[in-house]
Amino acid sequence: MVNSLGSFQYSNERKLDEMRNTTSIKLDEMRNLNERKLNEMRNTVSEKLDKTLETRLQKSFETVSSQLERVNIGLGEMRTVAESVGSLNRVLAGTKSRGILGELQLGQIIEDMLPSQLYDKEVATVSGSSFRVEYAVKLPGADENQHVYLPIDSKFPLEDYHNLLDGYEAGDSARIEVSRKALYARIKSFARDVRTKYIMPPETTNFAVIFLPTEGLYAEIARDASFFDGLRRDGILITGPTTLSAMLNSLQVGFKTLQIQKGAADIEKVLGAVKKEFGLFETVLTKAHDKIKQAGDEIDTLIGTRTRAINRTLREVAMYDGYDGQRMLGFDENAED
Repeated sequence: MVNSLGSFQYSNERKLDEMRNTTSIKLDEMRNLNERKLNEMRNTVSEKLDKTLETRLQKSFETVSSQLERVNIGLGEMRTVAESVGSLNRVLAGTKSRGILGELQLGQIIEDMLPSQLYDKEVATVSGSSFRVEYAVKLPGADENQHVYLPIDSKFPLEDYHNLLDGYEAGDSARIEVSRKALYARIKSFARDVRTKYIMPPETTNFAVIFLPTEGLYAEIARDASFFDGLRRDGILITGPTTLSAMLNSLQVGFKTLQIQKGAADIEKVLGAVKKEFGLFETVLTKAHDKIKQAGDEIDTLIGTRTRAINRTLREVAMYDGYDGQRMLGFDENAED
């Protein structure tokens, strides 16, 4: 009995050892497998993370590079604009350059609104004068083949206007008042110059036009009604781009109205001449009708009374039927009846 228990115990211990060894081996295999799987998973995750990170970094770098390129292009455009503004400022800094700019704008408006035969450029509006106005519109004169000039000159007092704008921006009322007075004084000087050089009725109209190239500058002059009307009473009309276009449009309508009136007068003259000629034609036609009627009456007389008288006289005469009857009377035998 004791031996059986010992054998059983020994057998159990051995089996337990075998199970323990087997379990240890299995656990080692599982541990190794798990470590291998973990390593594979770690490598896969690392590879995917690296790839994703690389892709995202590459896209980010491309986006940043594109934006930097756009910024660089924008800076280049800003540099170009700055250079252009600087060039424009240099151009506008000279009085002569500003005058040329104003003259170009004035010429563009006039050439767009009026046909070339209705205005002259760089013309002396006063006979014998050496002063030439930039543009002069031809208005109808007292005689049919004569015209009267309307002088139009451009002016651009940029410094005084800029000083006034700077005063507005700074909110400095004293500077605004000083700049406005200086601007009005400059416009008065321009008006006096234009009135002296280019106005001489009846060769010209009794007023001239000063063109200001910007609407803001014109609005600044027009805001003072008394100053504006004072210039108008002195024979100077101030205009901006819009008001000049409206004035030229009105002149063009007036020109067309005059053409229509002239055409109507010409038509009336032609109809009068036709009426006169038709009266003469009627007189001649009446005389011709009377003559034709008289000739018809004479023919009726010949056919009636004279023919009957001749027939009565020849009634007793025998008719000659010889072949030479026509020859005897001096008629051509071959003549047609």
